[in-house]
Amino acid sequence: MTFRKAKASLYKNPMQELSPSQAFILEHIAIYGPKRISDLAEMLEITLPSVTGLSDRLISLGYVTRRRSEKDRRIVLLAITEDGQKALQGFQRRRQQILSFFCHHLSTDDLQHLIRIYNKVLPYI
Repeated sequence: MTFRKAKASLYKNPMQELSPSQAFILEHIAIYGPKRISDLAEMLEITLPSVTGLSDRLISLGYVTRRRSEKDRRIVLLAITEDGQKALQGFQRRRQQILSFFCHHLSTDDLQHLIRIYNKVLPYI
């Protein structure tokens, strides 16, 4: 399998309903809890209309819901659903398979270099 084929299988898998951007939003909500769309846009450094479009698609898929904040009923939050958790786990498994495929083809030295570089970059991501 080539890089191009591996990437295509991740992003164009017919069983895969999530785009990488949608998965990114789901991951963020799963980790940090329900968020306002404006907060997601700011934290993820993407435009508000982009987050709105992505969240509308996630809502239509049943992966997130809109709900009112208990502290301030004027605030609408996006929260991940059980189906959203399952879809995210499927995306993460597929991403891990792709990563494992590429790492399998690296030497031990290359893997050690990759880990060293990753650990230097990680704090800035």
